[in-house]
Amino acid sequence: MNDESWGSRVAGDRSRLSRRQMLIGGSFLVAATAGLVLKPRRAQNMLGSAKLEDLVPKQFGGWRFNTASGLVLPPADQLRDQIYSQLLTRVYVRDDRPPLMMLIAYSGSQDGTLQVHRPEVCYPASGYRLTQNEPHTVTLAPGIALPSRDILAETDVRRERLIYWTRQGSHFPTRWSEQRTAVIAENFAGIIPDGVLVRLSTSGDGATTPVLDEFARDLYGAVGPRMRRVLLGPTLGGPAAG
Repeated sequence: MNDESWGSRVAGDRSRLSRRQMLIGGSFLVAATAGLVLKPRRAQNMLGSAKLEDLVPKQFGGWRFNTASGLVLPPADQLRDQIYSQLLTRVYVRDDRPPLMMLIAYSGSQDGTLQVHRPEVCYPASGYRLTQNEPHTVTLAPGIALPSRDILAETDVRRERLIYWTRQGSHFPTRWSEQRTAVIAENFAGIIPDGVLVRLSTSGDGATTPVLDEFARDLYGAVGPRMRRVLLGPTLGGPAAG
């Protein structure tokens, strides 16, 4: 091989190597840029510095606060403390209705690694069997209907009917599989979402789901703008206050 051919071959190898390096380098640059662009930059906290205790009235729509105990709670472990920044439990009574138990669990940020404790975990952990678990829609006001679950939980000595919904950012996941998807969707939009679980329940026999729906409407009608944002999120409830 003469010097001219050898020089041409070396030049060709260097050209191919250079192109390969450029492609590899370009792919790393694209990945790094995408990671930077998609990294959540804005935390969304509908509650702010307020307290659930102060935002939810103790009397409304004929209901009045009775006690803060007697509810089935998420497992008392370190994970619960990491998930929820505030947990409000109350039992309300009304002369013409059975006692109603309310739990509102709020998390200031849902980063995709921590998930809300759904009643499907809490109740079996407390010895209940879930004999019914169906999709349900809670209508809080005209034009505001939230996807939720309607559950019947039973032990040998007690029956409890409950409805609950969860919100993560602007999403209302009704299954475990939807929770992660909801957080990812918010993260892709550059948002670290907050989250809330609202659970309403009552004990005894009979068709009590309408009573739970009624309480949900009364609750929504009684709270102010900030708590409505906690319940509904930024899309339905409006942007977070300062």
